[in-house]
Amino acid sequence: MVSTTQDFMVLTVADFERLPDDGSFEVVDGRAILWPGSEIPHQKVCQALFEAFRHRLKTLGRGFVFMTVNVFIPRPPGAFGEVQNRIPDLVVSSHEPARRFLPGRPPELVIEVLSTRRGNVERTEKLDDYALAGILEYWIFNPIDRLVEVYQLEAGSYLRRPRAPADPLRPLAFPGIEIDPQEIWSVLG
Repeated sequence: MVSTTQDFMVLTVADFERLPDDGSFEVVDGRAILWPGSEIPHQKVCQALFEAFRHRLKTLGRGFVFMTVNVFIPRPPGAFGEVQNRIPDLVVSSHEPARRFLPGRPPELVIEVLSTRRGNVERTEKLDDYALAGILEYWIFNPIDRLVEVYQLEAGSYLRRPRAPADPLRPLAFPGIEIDPQEIWSVLG
């Protein structure tokens, strides 16, 4: 994570609403963190995923796909501040919120695309936050190694599902949709 030269404390929804409009901020433990722009390979994978889902959801006749939208995370009792949010690279949902996804009404699937092989935040903090939010499924796309990790929520925690790299991806909440990882990786050349 890269923070701005000026950190913003965000303890309330009103504080969140006062954040500058010229960036994407995640709020973690009361601190607003400005995310930098993405590199071209990252954007290519995000765009390919967005188009694949948009087309398949339209054919299915239900569902929505969004890029870089706010997903608010419920705050446990005693947590610092009343606001925590994440901005997944993609969100796939059966419902369309007015502005953002609020606690208690999460999307069914979130997708993160790694910019580095490590994916430390995506495999630790974001994994925990998305589980806390009750998001049914979480996919991590690793364009460097061309691998996809699939996590499914069971009893409040994510379990990683084994899969071969060429296996099609089938989101639990959208039966009938299938995403071929090779279709996504093809945009990288």
